[in-house]
Amino acid sequence: MEKKTDEQSADGALHAEKAEEEIATEFKTKLNKYQFLHVPKNAIASLPFKAEEKLKATIEGKTVVIRKA
Repeated sequence: MEKKTDEQSADGALHAEKAEEEIATEFKTKLNKYQFLHVPKNAIASLPFKAEEKLKATIEGKTVVIRKA
């Protein structure tokens, strides 16, 4: 079986693009049917908290603000 090179690989360019993505500090999201917000992978590094940490959310007009508890 012959191994594909990066030039031949269909997803070789895709992996290179993902490595060059910038860390996002602002992103669009929506509330899904289970009431969860999706955080894009490139924004996770910008979050000031880790998974399972307690958070405090406040509603300020039409804005939801999420802070570390």
